[in-house]
This record gives sequence, structure tokens and C-alpha cells, in this order.
Amino acid sequence: MNLNRFFATLGLLLGAIFCSNAQNYTLQIGNITWVGGSGGYNPFSATAYPNTVNFTITKNRAGNRTYSVMAGTSATSGSYARQMASGANRLNYQLYTTSAMSYVLQAPKVATANNDISGTSNAAIGTLMPLSFLFYVPPGQVVAPGTYTDTVIVGIYDAFNSANPMTSKSITITTVVAASAALSIVPTGSAFSTSTSQTLAFGTLATGQALGCDLLVKQNTSATVTFNSANHGVMKAIPTPDADRIPYTFVANGITLNLASAANLLLLAGVNTTGTRLPITVTIGDLSAAGAGNYQDQVTITVTAP
Repeated sequence: MNLNRFFATLGLLLGAIFCSNAQNYTLQIGNITWVGGSGGYNPFSATAYPNTVNFTITKNRAGNRTYSVMAGTSATSGSYARQMASGANRLNYQLYTTSAMSYVLQAPKVATANNDISGTSNAAIGTLMPLSFLFYVPPGQVVAPGTYTDTVIVGIYDAFNSANPMTSKSITITTVVAASAALSIVPTGSAFSTSTSQTLAFGTLATGQALGCDLLVKQNTSATVTFNSANHGVMKAIPTPDADRIPYTFVANGITLNLASAANLLLLAGVNTTGTRLPITVTIGDLSAAGAGNYQDQVTITVTAP
């Protein structure tokens, strides 16, 4: 009889241990794709696009149950300085617990109580609980175009210092970096800036008179610079543009351009973070057929990346 009672007690004990290992919550989260400016991540845009990542956890056990949602290191960097990769190229990003971006989402045993998304629920079994964290790709990273990815393991723990997650899922994080370019038109010798226009004021015109400026082009791939003259390569009298004309020579990066129609310069492929400098010189031509008056032309410069 005593032996039978021993086995009965042991069976109840094993049943209790099995029940205690049941998951308090399950995790529902999908892969993450960066959403921002049209066409993908533009390395030359200063606009930030913090992305809110929404996901849910489901209550699986009755009672007052705690949860701590955490995320592991970047598979690309092997650390919490998270990076996405496209071949050998790297794009920095981060996961934060809230939109304030004060605390990085981490996992044991690095995490503190601020580095998780935690709470307690006394809801009924099957209750779906919406949660979120922030996915942030800092603007201004000049990297080659491509699709950048990383993987991170997201898990639910009993508490931020738990050894193992109740459940976890490996998610893929993706950002598409667009082929991009940016330009700046500055006084000769000046650095790249937000300036996109310059006025070459000749004053009293004289044949052979020359003025110039610099065009700076940043790029993360090959780029084409297009020059369009409003008057097809001549200066016209204002306010009567159908009267006299004054020819001029337009030289960009040592190449004389024919502005009678659109003229293009092709820049070699590559990542340029400071700006390729293309000096521009405008030289006044023959004035013998021009009457007195004020003359002007406007050249629009456009840079495009494929």
C-alpha cells in the first residue's frame, strides 16, 4: 500500500511540473521593412522617418501574468550597435522601446529594466494584447544603393533578467537604399552646402569677361548632370528678349558645353560623401551686334542617379 501511494504522489508531482512550463504568452510579429521617403532610403535627405513596429502577444494562462518583450543583438554586427548589410556595405539602425528613443531594446543579460517592453495582465485566456517598439534608421548615411537586411530574435520573457524566453521568433529587418545624388552650387572653392543657386553678375559687359562658381555633386552611384539653358546658350535682352542676343561660352569641369540643347555630363559610379567639384566658367562672347541694355540667361542644372 505504501508503494502504491508513493507512485500516486509522484504522478501528481510530474503533472504539476509539466503545467508550470506552459507559456504565459505567445508572440505574433512579422518581418520589418523600413517605410520612409518615396523610392526608398535617400542618403542625402536629412528627413528622419521613425517607424513604429506594431505586434501582439496573446494571453495563454489565467491569472495575473507578467511579460517582458526583448530583442537580441544584430546578426550583422553581433552587437547592439545594430546594422543591416548589403554585401560588404553596412547601414546603421536601432530598435528602441518607445518613440522617445531613450532606451535600446535589448535582451538578457545586458538589458536593464528600461530596455524591455513589460507589463502585467490579468486578462482572460486568449486575450490579444497590442504592443509596439520603434525602428529607426538615422538619416544621412551615404551608402551604396541596394537591399539591406539583418535578423534579430525577439522573445517574451517572464522578466527582463530571465535566463530564457518563454517564446521567441527570428525576424528579418529590411531597408531599400535608393540610387541617389545631391547638388550644391557655391562660390568658387566653397564647401558643399544647401545652396542651389548662384548669380553671376557681370556688370558692364566686355568681350572675354569671365565669371565662375563651383558645382558640387554628392552621389552613391553613377550620376548624370544635365544643363538646360532657358535661351539655348545665349543671353537675351530684358525685358525684350526677342531683340538682341549675346553669345557666351559655358565650361563645366573643363568641358565646353553646347547649350543650344540640353547638355549632359556623366559622373563615374562610386560613393562620394563630400561632393565631386565641377568648376563652372562663363565667358562673354562677341558684343558687336548687341545694343545697349540688360541681358541675362538662366541655366538649370539637374543631377539624376539611375
